[in-house]
Amino acid sequence: MKEVVVFAYNFPHRKTQDFLFHLFGCGIKVDHVFAADAVKLDIPPSEVRTKIRHCTPLHPSDVTESIGAQYHQVPHQGSQINSLIEEINPEIGIIAGARILQADVINGFSNGIINFHPGLIPEVRGLDALLWSIRNDISLGVTSHLIDERVDAGKILDRRTIDLHEDDTIFDLSERLYEIQLEMLPDAIDRAQKSMTEEVDFKSGAYNRKMNGDMERETVAMLPKYLERKLL
Repeated sequence: MKEVVVFAYNFPHRKTQDFLFHLFGCGIKVDHVFAADAVKLDIPPSEVRTKIRHCTPLHPSDVTESIGAQYHQVPHQGSQINSLIEEINPEIGIIAGARILQADVINGFSNGIINFHPGLIPEVRGLDALLWSIRNDISLGVTSHLIDERVDAGKILDRRTIDLHEDDTIFDLSERLYEIQLEMLPDAIDRAQKSMTEEVDFKSGAYNRKMNGDMERETVAMLPKYLERKLL
């Protein structure tokens, strides 16, 4: 196998930590970590919390050292990362933390870059996937896909729904959507290597923007009825 690269953030970040440790635990060698500094986004913070508060995870540079990979503090776009990709000639990229990647970065990976989206693509694309799924009565699940220049698009590797329980809270569902991404990691890499992908019609699904506070509160209040319908 050629080089495997994980895209990450250059600050303590739970998904970066968990993806690196999970890959290591599954016997998948990560060769390089491309870690980008924090970027201020023009997206208002959520008014309704949907995720559990966690203690600060390990810094990704420490995790990278512990699994024997090389750590590169590098922006995820621009000449620096393009030169690095040309030098490494990577096979597969895995997104554990990244902003929108440009075509020149994507095209530098012979088997593509894998992303895990906490919604079923193409039905649920964009931000607040959990809330939009509930609001639009769509099953909750995760999509692994090879990214392209569009947002939450590209060739589909796998789509998996999560189990539901009548006493689920919004925090349960959010956490389960996260955990299934870890479960899907090895299979997504195997499918990418074997070019086991599916083309879908992205015209059939809309891109969802960030919900405002009123919509967030209204949607969370819809959860009991949503679970009741889905569990029939």
